[in-house]
Amino acid sequence: MNSISLDKKQNKDTETGIAFSISAETNEVLNVSAKRSQRAKKREAKLRLEDHLTRFPDWKQ
Repeated sequence: MNSISLDKKQNKDTETGIAFSISAETNEVLNVSAKRSQRAKKREAKLRLEDHLTRFPDWKQ
């Protein structure tokens, strides 16, 4: 098994997919941000969500 296949298998075992709807305004902000960073919109959303949850793990408390 090459390293690319191994990386994909490890990610598949440790990541969970989610799906949800966002407003048109949020979608536009995400589109602009993804284009600016030269990432796919899905990748941009993933990175932004991970960053937010890492920086603000207990925001409700």
